[in-house]
Amino acid sequence: MTTPELRAEPRIPVTLRGTLTLDDKSAPCVIQNMCSKGFLIKSSKQLPVGHVLRLRCELYPERVVECTVEVRHVNRDCLGARVIDISEDEMMLCRQFLQERAANAARDRLSA
Repeated sequence: MTTPELRAEPRIPVTLRGTLTLDDKSAPCVIQNMCSKGFLIKSSKQLPVGHVLRLRCELYPERVVECTVEVRHVNRDCLGARVIDISEDEMMLCRQFLQERAANAARDRLSA
């Protein structure tokens, strides 16, 4: 039996390279899933819950989203981050990307 999704918005599986920045230190990361409100991120850096970071990732060629996120949970493999600040234009780009990914996933399921 599967646990029902408790999030208001489902996470979409992705594999996107990004950069996390804290003060003047940056580290590469991989975004494993996302919604317009948050990300599941794999990073080599250990970041405690509550830290506020800048996240930058390229959703489309030369179309970058940069936002401020707060670390909400951490395990040995990844961290969950909630978006706390994002521009309206970047939010619209993020939603467009997520809608396209969700539509592609639904199409793939129907053709399988």
